[in-house]
Amino acid sequence: MDHATQAFRPGPLSQALVALSRYTPLGRGGMRKLMAKAVRALNPQVPLDVSLYGGQARLHHTGNNSEVKALLSPNRYAREEYAFCRKHMPSEGGVFLDIGGNAGVFSLFVASLMQSGTLISAEPQPAMFERLRTNFSLNPDLGKRLDLHLQQTAVGGDSPGLLTISLPESAGQASARLAEGVPTLDVPVIPMIDLLHRCGVDKLDLLKIDVAGFEDGVLFPFFAAATSDLLPKAIVMEACHSGRWERDCEAMLLEHGYKIVHKDRTNMMLILEP
Repeated sequence: MDHATQAFRPGPLSQALVALSRYTPLGRGGMRKLMAKAVRALNPQVPLDVSLYGGQARLHHTGNNSEVKALLSPNRYAREEYAFCRKHMPSEGGVFLDIGGNAGVFSLFVASLMQSGTLISAEPQPAMFERLRTNFSLNPDLGKRLDLHLQQTAVGGDSPGLLTISLPESAGQASARLAEGVPTLDVPVIPMIDLLHRCGVDKLDLLKIDVAGFEDGVLFPFFAAATSDLLPKAIVMEACHSGRWERDCEAMLLEHGYKIVHKDRTNMMLILEP
């Protein structure tokens, strides 16, 4: 690992545990939880620098399900979603937008599919945005071939300002749908259409949106303002928090000409029909 510092470099036993989890059945289901527990016991205070999607990433082994899965079972993580991205993300000249960038795992995967183009990843939670920025800094070649826009902001609404988000114990589950007794934080927010204009793009090939139940607060204002040439051609959207929606995103997208090509208990994937 050329860019790994000694502090984050896994020792031989940790490397062996990660490899066993990644390449044997020990990385599945309940066994992955045991492997994660063992890795935490060996590295209680620090994340680990590991290979990921042809590059590198610094991944935390606790507190964020996205990172734990990418650390211990990246070949099993988001299989349906990644297959969809392989099919619909152009390798040359495409535009990808990640709303709810988390630590950057999904963005790093899509970046690995792109030889040129624009990648925008927006994450409002300061600590999580630092993880995202760190993970891209570990892969400087991405900045040489892609136009990267890492944005520390929430996305949604119809005007810029501040948005109050909740900060639950799970680091990757911040949401603008507030829950009683959960700490909150005011963060900058920008409408999706303004974000695309800020980044200088006039099309959108692939959108991934995972904002823990605030998807309607992002998509409804965008579709009310966007011209047809700016509508995303393909969408990966978290749907497991649809009970928090104040308006039905799925119905709205179908009305705008989208077709659901896959839907499970967590996510749905849609394409814009000609």
